[in-house]
Amino acid sequence: MMTQGPQQPPVDPQGEDSPAPPAPQPPYAAPLPPQQPPQWGQYAQPGYPAPQFGQQLPGQQYPQPGYPAPQYGQPGFNNYVAPPKPGVIPLRPLGLGEILDGAFQAARRNGKAMFGSALIFQLATTAVTLVVMYLFFGQAFGDLLTMDPSVTPDSEILDSLSGGLVSGSVSLLLTSILAVVIQMILQGALVIPVLRAVLNRKTSFGQMWRLVRPRIGALLLLALLYAGVVFVTMALYILIVVALIVGMDAFASGGNALGAIALSLLISLPFVAVAIWIGTKVLLAPAAIVVENVGPITGIKRSWILTRNNWWRTFGISMLAAIIAGVIGSVITTPVSMLASFLVPLMFGTEPDPAQMANAVFIAQGIASLIGALVGAVTLAFQTGVMSLIYVDLRMRRDGFDIALLKESETGKDDGGIPGSPVPAAQQPGNYGQ
Repeated sequence: MMTQGPQQPPVDPQGEDSPAPPAPQPPYAAPLPPQQPPQWGQYAQPGYPAPQFGQQLPGQQYPQPGYPAPQYGQPGFNNYVAPPKPGVIPLRPLGLGEILDGAFQAARRNGKAMFGSALIFQLATTAVTLVVMYLFFGQAFGDLLTMDPSVTPDSEILDSLSGGLVSGSVSLLLTSILAVVIQMILQGALVIPVLRAVLNRKTSFGQMWRLVRPRIGALLLLALLYAGVVFVTMALYILIVVALIVGMDAFASGGNALGAIALSLLISLPFVAVAIWIGTKVLLAPAAIVVENVGPITGIKRSWILTRNNWWRTFGISMLAAIIAGVIGSVITTPVSMLASFLVPLMFGTEPDPAQMANAVFIAQGIASLIGALVGAVTLAFQTGVMSLIYVDLRMRRDGFDIALLKESETGKDDGGIPGSPVPAAQQPGNYGQ
């Protein structure tokens, strides 16, 4: 039997020394299913798997040669989309600075509607007040100046003085109530240009009053309702204080009188606290009446709901706006009042008679009141703008109001109405008694 030699390797059909075939590469990952892109104000949603070799995230581009990758805060980083800002504020929940700045911007863009209306109201109120003071207090003030201090006044003069003071006080009270009612209507009207400025829409003087006209009845009832509540509360407080003074026999003992006064001030504290709390809860009722086209009771309920769990925020922002307005008013009106009180008497000589002194006092008061009306128009427009944007902010937080405003802004057309209103306010007079 022959011995078989070692087995030879097979001959390569391609030829000797041919290279070995390359190892198979892993296949690329299958394309990812499309996912919902991030909304404005959000980063990319979790759930995108880590990209495999040679794969990229949806919507992501490789950086071009010579250009660095996007850095933090630049477009493309984590697919962040900034919230839209068609007008004076971004369409998302607002911060303090955005509310204050938005109120200034809205008033500046709609100067005729906001400043013009507020100025007319302030000038009219000031004029009526000055006329009432001159008619009822002017004669009494002149009688006091001409009265001889060494002579005891007779009953006729005293009756004339007391009658003038009582009539003047009642007239001023009625004027103040009328001013409060008109101011409530004005606040509701000033909400309209602020809401339209959110979508970068300008509002003319006539357009604002045409839009608010169907809601004047509801605003009037709201003002009367507020006045009635304040009147009843003040009457209750006065009754409690009077009963307290009578019960302590305050008129018989000086010590008891001081104690009654101190106790009456102590009793006023809970009244003031409750008034501030309720006033903040119903602060947004005028805006709700105008924008949502509802009655006064429904407007109060809407304001109550919107400020739920946001009372301190609403109170703090509105109080800060009031402080800013008060500081601006004091800085302007105080020097003017002091200057007028010094310069006007010099117009009548060094030794004016009592009639000239009375005229000087009223002229100085008139100048100071006119300057105060100008400043009051600015501060009223600003504070109403802050109230309106607080309403917008709380509705965006609770009702998704930003989505409704965004859809309305995407049309790019101004329908001439109130943004976010369920129906055009000019076409629905509303149920005032709701």
